[in-house]
Amino acid sequence: MEYITSAIETTLSSFDFAFCIVVNVLTYLIIKWLSESKFKFKISTWRKRIILIISIIVVSIVYSIFGVDNRLILNSAILAPVTWSWIFRPICEKFGLNYVKDDINQLHNKAIKKCSKANKES
Repeated sequence: MEYITSAIETTLSSFDFAFCIVVNVLTYLIIKWLSESKFKFKISTWRKRIILIISIIVVSIVYSIFGVDNRLILNSAILAPVTWSWIFRPICEKFGLNYVKDDINQLHNKAIKKCSKANKES
């Protein structure tokens, strides 16, 4: 039992969950702002990933200025996308907090609708 407790304590002390939350919120706000701006940027999956990497770099610089251990920053930077995929995105979707889906997904859905209409007509 002591081994499990020490393993959990070591794991929890190796990550900064506030870092993950800040990175994910910053990334979400930037993507939301770009998708709803007057320029109406089309944000693909790769652009979202680049925005995530930029957010990680900016937050990491701020954390390192304040003297946080680089190992902790690196571990948290690796954990940030995982927490988005497995924790924060399902919660946001549950509350209807979604930004615009990928254009590829929209085009795919349109193509499926056209195919289904064509099949119904024939």
